[in-house]
Amino acid sequence: MSQTPAITADPQALQAEIASLRGQLEEARDEAELNLLQLQQVQEELEFYFLAHQEQLQLLEQHQQEERRAEVLIAALLERIEAAGG
Repeated sequence: MSQTPAITADPQALQAEIASLRGQLEEARDEAELNLLQLQQVQEELEFYFLAHQEQLQLLEQHQQEERRAEVLIAALLERIEAAGG
């Protein structure tokens, strides 16, 4: 960032410096507002993907439970078939 020049007694120069600084301040505020909006958008996307990930983990757990149940049922059915045929 540029340094402020030495203060002079020239009112026009002071007004020009004030106008320049106000312009820089407005630009910085605009940039900060844009950054905040972008940050909020990224946060919303992150929340969306986090919730989707949580849902996928829940579905995976349900499918794993169903797979274990199916394995138990298949094993029990095989035992019944073997017992009936043996």
